[in-house]
Amino acid sequence: MRPIWALFLTLLSYQPGLASRPAKRHYSTHDYYVLEHDPAGTSLDAITETLGVEVVEQVGELRHFWLVRAEKPSADITRRETTDRVLEKFSSLRTQATSPSDWHLSHRSVDNHQARSIVSSVKHLSRQALRQRVKRVPLPVPPPTEETPSQAAALRLGITDPLFPQQWHIINDDFPEHMMNVTGVWEMGITGNGVISALVDDGLDYEHKDLAANFVNDFFYEQV
Repeated sequence: MRPIWALFLTLLSYQPGLASRPAKRHYSTHDYYVLEHDPAGTSLDAITETLGVEVVEQVGELRHFWLVRAEKPSADITRRETTDRVLEKFSSLRTQATSPSDWHLSHRSVDNHQARSIVSSVKHLSRQALRQRVKRVPLPVPPPTEETPSQAAALRLGITDPLFPQQWHIINDDFPEHMMNVTGVWEMGITGNGVISALVDDGLDYEHKDLAANFVNDFFYEQV
């Protein structure tokens, strides 16, 4: 009698959705497809046998979605393939499934019935294309000039904050399209001096030395 833990490991190994990593692909020798199967219809084995493909694995955690593959003919490995045998076979089954049965030829009516059963059991079939992924690189930064726009604005407006050039939302030396373009308003004399603003933000550090003097700490509550 096999121990319980051995039986558990055996059952675990047969769970497609629990695979640790996807199976290795061999696009040079095989074509791969995703097939969505309706378990209420024709069995998956009968479908794959008719289409000439083999099951590789379940597609991730998607139920009834299967990765299948078909071996490429030797001639297609050395030259560019112009047709897809699996998709053409499925298209032929669709045509046969919609054609009227010839009741005078019993074997023909059986073929039509089988085609209808297979077509109705395959809810989706598509070929997987191998895509070359290219790692994205940072946007190019223009070379520094003798005086950056933020430095020029700070000098023109009398701003002495050493962190002013780092406030990219006000003046962006690298990507001007991402800034607020507010310096023109400042040069018109509209600086917000004397304007009272209210902030409701429990994540604001109102005790910071740069902000504490501008906060009113006394609150008055009217009794109802």
